[in-house]
Amino acid sequence: MADVLLWHFPISHFNEKVRWTLDLKRIPHRRLALGPDYLFRAWWATGRATLPVLFIGKRAIGDSTRIIAALEEMTPAPPVYPRDEASRRRALALEDWLDEELGPAVRSAIVGTLFSSDDPGAAIDVLTTGMPPAAAKTIRPVLPAFRRFYFFRHKIDAARVQAYRETVLGALDRLQRELGGRDYLVDDAFSVADLTAASMTCAIVQPPEMQYRPTIPYPAVLASFRQAVLDHPIGRWTAEMYRRHRGTSAEV
Repeated sequence: MADVLLWHFPISHFNEKVRWTLDLKRIPHRRLALGPDYLFRAWWATGRATLPVLFIGKRAIGDSTRIIAALEEMTPAPPVYPRDEASRRRALALEDWLDEELGPAVRSAIVGTLFSSDDPGAAIDVLTTGMPPAAAKTIRPVLPAFRRFYFFRHKIDAARVQAYRETVLGALDRLQRELGGRDYLVDDAFSVADLTAASMTCAIVQPPEMQYRPTIPYPAVLASFRQAVLDHPIGRWTAEMYRRHRGTSAEV
């Protein structure tokens, strides 16, 4: 098998999708947590200034959805794509919706709240989880400029933090309807749809199987939002998906 290397952002839910897929398929791989220079390195490798980036041999792949597609082709078992064509289309449609709607709303709700709190440095502590120690030291002296850049890059409006929380809870309501009382979102088996949904809410639920836990407890300003997610049926479902399927790391 070709050498597999993951450039990742440890706290990110999009990166968690890829780590989970690598671990589920038991693909031996190395991981490198990049610091603030990841924008330039990722752009150099893939033409996209985003993480994760997965290297399979000399081939560099950006975007979590494209990476999972490549891993499914490289190591089909255990599958994360349903075999039935209609079911596969449904799973991929749910993955796309979760990536485009729930994922950004979760990021905006958490980071927007932290940056807008009395202690915006807490946002740096959370964002640099798992990164080299120098990452936080580099960002802290320029925290106001970094906050403006982060909000611009991710289209976060400080005045809409409460709306982002409501978007998250609304998406959880939709997921509950999509489940319809079943264990899994598509058919009766774990798929990329379940993996993505659970990954998107991992940073809020923080199940025991979470591999990269924030270096600080979430401040009190996030307590009511986090509790609302934990009390939601999808919050409990996320914890169950992690318990059943997250397993151990295949990192070498």
